[in-house]
Amino acid sequence: MISRKNILKAVIGGALLTAATVTGASADKTAAPVSSDFVKFQLDYTGSLFFFTMGTLSFRGEKNAYGYSVRADMESAGLGKLSKDGGLWSTTTGYYDAAGVHPKRHEIQKLNSKARNVTMEYDASGLPTSTIKPRFGSMGVPPATDAERREAVDAISGIMQMMMTGHAFGDEPCQGTIKIFDGKQRYNLNMRKVGNNYIRQSSYSGETTRCNVMMENVSGYDPEDRLTAEEAATPLTVYLANFEGAGFWVPVRFDYRVSGIRVNIKATNIAFE
Repeated sequence: MISRKNILKAVIGGALLTAATVTGASADKTAAPVSSDFVKFQLDYTGSLFFFTMGTLSFRGEKNAYGYSVRADMESAGLGKLSKDGGLWSTTTGYYDAAGVHPKRHEIQKLNSKARNVTMEYDASGLPTSTIKPRFGSMGVPPATDAERREAVDAISGIMQMMMTGHAFGDEPCQGTIKIFDGKQRYNLNMRKVGNNYIRQSSYSGETTRCNVMMENVSGYDPEDRLTAEEAATPLTVYLANFEGAGFWVPVRFDYRVSGIRVNIKATNIAFE
């Protein structure tokens, strides 16, 4: 059976836990600078299930030669209000070097009845210490190990990694695996370039790289939360547009289709300064 919770996780949590308002990029000054450019950005998205609005996503932030700072907001609307997860806001600060992104602090605040807050502080080795209120009833079977948490980044840092791959890291976009830990669940986003597409929509018209992202459960999952075989075999297709001056490959569209269910997320606003 395809679960609505897993669909939302694969499309939103797995690939776009997203939106941001920034108060200044946090940097580790010992890291070698990758770019001297200061970029402030705002990316807004609207999601739909078939033709019904599910909610809005916003991704506003900034990066400089060393660091990045992002705050994400998600608001449910229409059919999205049927989800028990509701809306959320989330913030991340970190630094980056030629090897990738390195979060320093990440916080998620759910806006549903539980109002769960998850805060992760990362030490010098990349191991996060989590504060969770109220605590999860279970940390999954099996729970994520220290090694699995240390090798991963938070979801927003994962989106920064995706957008900067092909500029700050690697020769091309849509390469490799992004390892995510969200305070409980540890999963991989395995990326593979599958072609190019011309996209025409209100926020962007032009060529894009079509990227298939496969979500892979690793640890920290309760049995009922694991992806089904069909979900695990179904890619999330992300269309990445190159904004050379900003040093980003920006996701302008997300498509996910499984068992006759079609979910789309489109960028409605893309702005840099």
